[in-house]
Amino acid sequence: MARYGPLALAAETDAPATASSSIYERIRHDILSGELAANERLKVSDLARAHDTSTNPVREALQQLRGEGLVLITPNQGARVRPIDMEFVRDVAEVGYQLEPYLLRLYVETASADDVAELDRI
Repeated sequence: MARYGPLALAAETDAPATASSSIYERIRHDILSGELAANERLKVSDLARAHDTSTNPVREALQQLRGEGLVLITPNQGARVRPIDMEFVRDVAEVGYQLEPYLLRLYVETASADDVAELDRI
């Protein structure tokens, strides 16, 4: 049964393809699909056991997810899934709006004829 959480489409697009997918990708998928709920406490030992790994990769994954804004880490309290609210969505959109002109200019300056042909093909 498909889940329709706030970012379900992103979760379906990024779903792990193999058992060898990184812990980061698997936990990220669990968050975006809604399997891990907003504000849910993320216990390193439980995640390690669920993903059949040691705690170090889980800690590293949580730090990556923190950098991505999907996990909140509070000293002496641990990690939690960040709730996705309108303020978060606005912040992410604003970053995209700021980056888009820069990336377009960079592409125009560096794209080869083959790159443009590939873009036309898509």
